[in-house]
Amino acid sequence: MFFLNSFFRPAILRAFLQITWCAYQIYNALQAFCNSLSGLLASRGALEGVGVGDASTSATHALLLTVLKDIFSRFTTILAAYYFGTSLYPETKTFRYLADVFNDAATVLDTIVPFIGSIDPSRYWSAFPSGATLQIIALCLSSGMRSLCLLVAGGSKAALKNHFASPLAGKGDVGEVSAKDESRETVVGLSGILLGTLLIPYVNTRALTYTTLFILVGAHLLFNYLAVRSVVLRTLNRQRACILWTSFKLPSGTLKERAPTPANVASKELLFGAPSTLREASTGQKIGRCILGTSLQNIKSQCTAEHIESALHVFGGERYVLFIAGGNDHGLRQGTIAVCFKDGYHSIDQLQAWIHAIEATRRLCDPEDDADPVDVLRSTLPATRGAIPRFVQSLAEAGWETGNGSMMFGSPSHLILGIDQAQEDTRGDNEDKKQR
Repeated sequence: MFFLNSFFRPAILRAFLQITWCAYQIYNALQAFCNSLSGLLASRGALEGVGVGDASTSATHALLLTVLKDIFSRFTTILAAYYFGTSLYPETKTFRYLADVFNDAATVLDTIVPFIGSIDPSRYWSAFPSGATLQIIALCLSSGMRSLCLLVAGGSKAALKNHFASPLAGKGDVGEVSAKDESRETVVGLSGILLGTLLIPYVNTRALTYTTLFILVGAHLLFNYLAVRSVVLRTLNRQRACILWTSFKLPSGTLKERAPTPANVASKELLFGAPSTLREASTGQKIGRCILGTSLQNIKSQCTAEHIESALHVFGGERYVLFIAGGNDHGLRQGTIAVCFKDGYHSIDQLQAWIHAIEATRRLCDPEDDADPVDVLRSTLPATRGAIPRFVQSLAEAGWETGNGSMMFGSPSHLILGIDQAQEDTRGDNEDKKQR
């Protein structure tokens, strides 16, 4: 036991034992084992797809097909890095699971490639591609899915390693955690490959191949889901902040003495919840939507000039501005709350803006409250500002990392540099619209 402990468990975890780390590693090892077995089926299918075992296929044909797959893979990596790069850290658990969904999609495509060649829908309808063309499409899609998996898994795994290397006290070693993770995955993967080499030769019929693939992919996704659900993150993102605030301050306005712990919040997190959605923690009911870090230019296309000027005036002393955008009549109660940040904003301003949006949405959703939307924003500001210090202190006491939040994906596209200038620009745009 000492041998295994020293080889595979990071030293920081021996000093500050984290139960969630043990649960995550058990499920992660099981899903990696299933992935190794299913990967052998996929490798066999991919090799047959490029012509291995087919006397009519030349080496040049196989080479060109491999190059085509590689091109498709690299373009997918470039596009995925652009679209998903800033969201991997805030939504670590979601993308960690999605990585294996992409991987299993690639595995299924590779496995069925040999059987796709026998399908020729072009015989019945000329608009459909031939079986050989479908094989090429499947191999390219598989390559893209696999590169997408590698990109997403790399970013989300890095965030998880950073989490497990950050104890409640002291300082962890990300390098050691990463090295020990690679060591464990190597052992598990090697075990799966050795067992697979004994079993794969007997999986030689279409029915048996599909049955084995279905079982392995299902087990892989199940174990990965359990692994992700077992992780208890201590950093704040939008969903966790929403659960924390709606649990800390009840709809009646009562503030609780203690904030929920990371374990309490983890049990209520949705794996595929939209980050911009506002929900009540007690019921799980959606109450609204909030977009953080939008630009004033986007707001101008969704709100009236009067609404924008009023909101800028209300938030003159804050580093953020809330607007009610996208309503039926531009700036009325039915819209989405959008947040613009001013130059010099801090992470605490992101948290306060998000909490203020929740409080305003609670008021706007109340059918008995017919106050003007701007009045709602104005009236909820002092209470929100006053509750923030107590809320942040309660979070720290409950074990949350309040100084390393991830409320936004990246940085805002535009910042408000000055209220006066923003109001003048809004009036000028409004006059231009009237002249047109």
